[in-house]
Amino acid sequence: MSSTAIHRGPGTSYQQRSGRAIEERTKAMIVAAAEQLMTERLAEADTDDALAHLTTADICVQARNYIRRDGTEGPIPKATMWKHFKTVEALAVAVADTMTAADRPVPDQVLRLAAGRPAAPPEGGDTRRLEARFAGRHYDLDQLADQFVRAAGADDRADMLYWAAELAERGLRERRRGDHARVATARDWARRGLELADRGSRLDCMMGIRCARAAAAAEAVLSRNLDYEPTGLSRLRTIRETELEFAEALGWDLHRLLARFHIDHARALAEEDPWREMHAVYTVARELPALALESDRAREPQDRLQAGELSEIIAALCRIDMAYGGDPESGEQFVALFGDSAQTLIQDLLACFAVTTGERRRHEGNIRALLRLSEFARRTGHITDPATTVAAVENYRQAAVDLLRTAEFGALRDLLVARYLTAKAYSLTATETDARPTEPAAGSIVHPRPEGLLQAAVQFYDHAAGVTSPRGSAGVLRARAAQAGAELRHSVPAAADPHTAETGVLAGGEFDSIARAINDLVLIVISRRNRFTDTEIARLLELVDPMYDYITAGRN
Repeated sequence: MSSTAIHRGPGTSYQQRSGRAIEERTKAMIVAAAEQLMTERLAEADTDDALAHLTTADICVQARNYIRRDGTEGPIPKATMWKHFKTVEALAVAVADTMTAADRPVPDQVLRLAAGRPAAPPEGGDTRRLEARFAGRHYDLDQLADQFVRAAGADDRADMLYWAAELAERGLRERRRGDHARVATARDWARRGLELADRGSRLDCMMGIRCARAAAAAEAVLSRNLDYEPTGLSRLRTIRETELEFAEALGWDLHRLLARFHIDHARALAEEDPWREMHAVYTVARELPALALESDRAREPQDRLQAGELSEIIAALCRIDMAYGGDPESGEQFVALFGDSAQTLIQDLLACFAVTTGERRRHEGNIRALLRLSEFARRTGHITDPATTVAAVENYRQAAVDLLRTAEFGALRDLLVARYLTAKAYSLTATETDARPTEPAAGSIVHPRPEGLLQAAVQFYDHAAGVTSPRGSAGVLRARAAQAGAELRHSVPAAADPHTAETGVLAGGEFDSIARAINDLVLIVISRRNRFTDTEIARLLELVDPMYDYITAGRN
């Protein structure tokens, strides 16, 4: 027996593993080319027979990135295509599976092409599965759970993984504020999906990333309970490490960068290490724009930046800047790492919204509102001249929209809103000629009082000091909010009207006045002779959309 045979383990060899990886990449390239060609043909003619004459030869020509043995690139050889997909119907099944794994809608023509395959389909491509997945968007949570049970009864691991991911994501989307039981259930479904995912399968890795992100989102929500936070951070780090393994198996550079950021950030918070937290944010802010905006790299459709992820990173950079920029303990570390590049990094990240997917308009609008509010707070933070404060408040015309749009940014938003309310109160004090007006100003439904706005600012400070995590940059803002709230509380003047002191507006059914004004607005809209112009619609939506999101999210 040779020495090689003696030391050979029971597992697969390096050659076998590398060969399997090459085959997986080739198969993924074929599927991506097929999806692109099918999409193009449907875009040209969205008819029932748009794919009727599609052949594997057409897809061979489309897939031109095949690397030959001599190192050159060219179309996929027909023999290689036949090795992976005997028929175009079998290839349509793979395309449908890939699109559903990436949570993208599958066109009916692709489903019909997949359903018309031969009687001996490749593993995991039966018609019932495709039909159930296509209809899954209309299922409620109980029906999704039934699909998982059915897949488990058939011992169909791939189907179990798919429905576990659907249950996790849907559970998070449909949760209500404070519904931690549903969040925990969604997390458990996601963790079950992670246990089912096979790192040797590209489709499983894609589904695994979906499960990992759902599990991480659930842990982030549950970690708002400060008693659970240490455990949540540890689990969050483990989940992101699993996501990193999936991203590396798929060769997705962008997902790999984001996973590493979340790992380093969770570790920094767990160890309460400001330098590590700053370095994690700095690294992702510096490397992400070049990677996201790189156009000459062959990127799979799924390896794209989500608008919500980009918004979180920019908000983290703003929080780091606000917390550590002038902090006596960590300020030197911040300057040594960032210098004066924080604003440049933010602008570079904003440019990435152009290539993001998933509610770009809402997330970009929210983050730009945060930046405007932050800039206002920075400009008015050290103003002592009342006239300058009045001018700054009057010139901040997007204030109403920005106060609504920034509701999801936690302690950072609480401090910024409190500073705006304080500046607004001082502005009213400087311009007020009548100490106790009895009627709202012309064109205004309610008339805010300075003492009421200051009291509201104290409430925002108290909220930030009471619910924010004591770790990292958020902890710095928490301590700062507690101090600012205590100082402002002693400076709030007493109001003669208790209602005014509590709410900041004159008594007399101000909510009924708002409701009547909305009713009047509806009458104006429907009795308007001409339709709204695009500019008018944009201005109205700029107000209506944030108000709807704010009210329905229960953040008021």
